Amino acid sequence: MPCRFGDYVLEKVLGRGGMGVVYLATQSNLSRQVAVKMIRSGALASDDEVIRFYAEARSAGSLMHPSIITIYHCGEHEGHHFFSMDYVPGTDLAKKLSEGPMNVREAVRYVRDVARAIDYAHSQGVVHRDLKPANVLITQDDEVVLTDFGLAKRIGADEGLTATGAALGTPSYMSPEQAAGKSEEQGASTDVYAMGAILYALLVGKPPFQAETVLQTMMQVMNRPAPSVRLSRPDVHPDLDTIVMKCLEKTPSRRYATARELADDLERFYQGSPISARPPSMWRQAKYWLSNVPIIAALSGSRNVEPTRSQRMTQNIVLFLLFAGLVTWLVGPRMLEVVHDNTLPRRVTIASGSPGGMYFQFAGQISAEIERETGLHPNVIPTNGSLDNLKQLQDGKVHLAIMQESAVRSDQVAVVAPLFYEAVHILVRKELGIRRIEDIASRRVMLGSKASGTRQAAIRLISHFDMDVDELSTIDGDWFQEDLRRQAEVVVVVVKVGQQGVRDMLHAEGFEMLPISNAATLALEEPMFRPYEIPMKDYGLDGAGSVQTLATTALLVVRRDAPSRLVSESLQAIYHQSPAGASISGLIPLELAVNWQGLPYHEAARRFYQQYER
Repeated sequence: MPCRFGDYVLEKVLGRGGMGVVYLATQSNLSRQVAVKMIRSGALASDDEVIRFYAEARSAGSLMHPSIITIYHCGEHEGHHFFSMDYVPGTDLAKKLSEGPMNVREAVRYVRDVARAIDYAHSQGVVHRDLKPANVLITQDDEVVLTDFGLAKRIGADEGLTATGAALGTPSYMSPEQAAGKSEEQGASTDVYAMGAILYALLVGKPPFQAETVLQTMMQVMNRPAPSVRLSRPDVHPDLDTIVMKCLEKTPSRRYATARELADDLERFYQGSPISARPPSMWRQAKYWLSNVPIIAALSGSRNVEPTRSQRMTQNIVLFLLFAGLVTWLVGPRMLEVVHDNTLPRRVTIASGSPGGMYFQFAGQISAEIERETGLHPNVIPTNGSLDNLKQLQDGKVHLAIMQESAVRSDQVAVVAPLFYEAVHILVRKELGIRRIEDIASRRVMLGSKASGTRQAAIRLISHFDMDVDELSTIDGDWFQEDLRRQAEVVVVVVKVGQQGVRDMLHAEGFEMLPISNAATLALEEPMFRPYEIPMKDYGLDGAGSVQTLATTALLVVRRDAPSRLVSESLQAIYHQSPAGASISGLIPLELAVNWQGLPYHEAARRFYQQYER
């Protein structure tokens, strides 16, 4: 080369595949550069090769899309079958992939554009069936162009080119139905799978399945669950991992129904919007993984394909657990539970609140009662508020905690007892003349520190008045910090009625109480609230009547797995009247706690209240 081939001058080889060879050529009569593809075996090509070759030309030639190669001419010269097409100077995704994993946004953009082009091909009745990085050309303008429709087929027809049971495609990017030779199942979802494999490869640097041999790779494609992108590249966003995993589902019906749906989800991710796909359930992921554990595969009749080291270890663990389970069943499964439930910590620790605050004082009273009842010496520690208490409880740093009901939002914790009501006090400067909660939107508002239950309750309340907390001019800090309080025009306080600090604000600092006129309605909409009236005489304002508001509840909380004895001993202590007559003042009566509905009680607490009720 260069050498003449009919109307073309072949200049150099651009690439070779299993069936064809592509040359860079100049078309003499039009003086333009094109790519010329011929059957690799030339004049010795079989009839099947010739038929497939022209089928590729027809498939690509019927498509007119800027991201799909354009076919110009198809024919035969001196026994060599050929067709000419666009010459796309640039590179391809395979060459880019050889440089290692790709930038996330770049990879998403490339596959999104491929999906759009493939969606067009599907709309014209053409399925590619051999999508892989080498068949995605990248122009000098960084745009994608699809090529090599050699395995394409018409939707709804096989054109006699693929015998049932024949696996055609590139193993690492082949769908499970292709690997199994199920030509009747190969449709739009086949290309969706391949695009998922391409996106996986661009993000990780290698395809999802790549074994030592072609057969091993195909067996993995058919039977092994696709690995998560985040296992190899933790910085990839979970949404993008979800998109890839949906494409790589073994069952075609679980993938994106169309290439357009895939393109749209990639566009949403690219734009930072929520995607439509949802990750597979933990149950399905576990089922796929466990089905390749040798002993489970043997028992279930599943095909076992190259179990991983962790799956082999799981098999050993399963065998050990079966033996241990048998032994445990023989000696009695209740033994360990009984030991745990009846064991008290060596030193009970109670998370309270700010030093000198109401929670701190109340925790001290509970500590004294527990010590009197059990002989233990509980340790009360100060904290930053309800959310801090929740975290310390979840982390196992404390055994008991006092927190507002608004903060009890984890399945890891359970309630021991409701302690006392905390009324929502909305205090506003008198001179502002504020009469509605909606009017605080333009004021400097003090909602409490970020870790406090007061702030959580205030946010819940404000949300019902079409106000966004992020848009308010807020002052971060606790309401009893006088220096910060002086800067505020509105202060939200969620405390037990009668606190001295609130009294000072009403008498000496020019604040007045703002009522919540629709408290009963709000209580129906928000289960953590209940209607409440604050008697103003409790703040030394005799004759001022009462203010309608809402109240939440301060709760004594433990971890859900806390020993039952710790819970029952705590309940005995806080509800017990000592011979000296000392008791915890202001506690919600036991009679009311027994009938309290909707609290996530610890099982030992539930038994305690049921026993008292009987």
